[in-house]
Amino acid sequence: EYPCVDFIIKGEAEHAFVSLLECIERGEKPSMVEGISFLNSGKYMSNPLTLIQNLDALPFPARDLAHAVEYGYFHEEIPLTFGKFTTINTSRGCPFNCTYCSCAAFSARTWRRRSAENVVDELEELYKEGFEQCVVVDDNFTFDRKRVEKICRLIRERGIHMQLYCEGRVHNASYSLMKTMKRAGFNVMYFGAESASPHVLKYYNKTITPEQTKRAVENAKKAGMIVITSFIFGAPVESADDILRTVRFIEQIRPHAIQINILDCLLGTPIWDELVESGVVADGDWKRNHRIYEYPVSGFSREELERYVNQGYETYITSWKNAGGLKDLARLMIANKTARKIVMGNLFNPHVRERLSKKMRIYEEK
Repeated sequence: EYPCVDFIIKGEAEHAFVSLLECIERGEKPSMVEGISFLNSGKYMSNPLTLIQNLDALPFPARDLAHAVEYGYFHEEIPLTFGKFTTINTSRGCPFNCTYCSCAAFSARTWRRRSAENVVDELEELYKEGFEQCVVVDDNFTFDRKRVEKICRLIRERGIHMQLYCEGRVHNASYSLMKTMKRAGFNVMYFGAESASPHVLKYYNKTITPEQTKRAVENAKKAGMIVITSFIFGAPVESADDILRTVRFIEQIRPHAIQINILDCLLGTPIWDELVESGVVADGDWKRNHRIYEYPVSGFSREELERYVNQGYETYITSWKNAGGLKDLARLMIANKTARKIVMGNLFNPHVRERLSKKMRIYEEK
């Protein structure tokens, strides 16, 4: 169906891509390359997905090849990074199995980590090269608390002063851990909260509770971190009351930023498999994105879900327009260098001002 595609490498390609190039140079068929899929004399061949176990053995990325590329970390199209910026990957995979997430399909639910020493060696190299800000792109950076604590200790021992961003799960976000991370330069924490309704969280197989999310946000804020939380609207088991409960929850916990998504049905996820098994989605219908409102399993139309998303953002913005919100913001500006940079960096940004003004006009019209 796609004759223009010569080869596909599934999984992690650091070793496989080199092996493929060597086979091509020698004029050999890449039949033994890990994770390879290709057509061989009209016959489809596919080797199993493979995962690299010893991540410490991988060389650090050749960032000097990308110095001319300007990129950064954004939230709702608003830049959150300024100055010399990069990313780092300290672990791969995910041991959890959230029903909406495709990460488990890519990693076979296998979490692998780099050693704390190897991670900090790379951070030290980045610091010496003048990088000021770095996003840890792991799905589960805080999964192993002892490793995180060791990384933080080594960062401080080596005198590395960078502004770091990461994601974490709310069940492993004690105040002591958040404070340890903040002292090491972790200024921004992203939590996947998803819902305030226990039965919706159960449908997503999140294995967390709203109470854990509330405590995690409180702990990270108390430690002086910028806290971003994400939410999902549109689960087949979700009612209008469930969504409104989540909207009120957002107002209650008041993170520093939020992201509200409409549920996507991604290939390789348990939700996708459920839709295929029930005959709602054809097994081969993977060529486009699938929003939950496209199928009869959803109790909401696209317009209804978009209206709830807008209501969530409106309620969130309103939650800051009081004395408590102003105190929260003042504390953050004092405690967090990254917060000060974000505010000052965007203060005179016409694109950001236009976007925020547009959002406010939409809310005021309602």
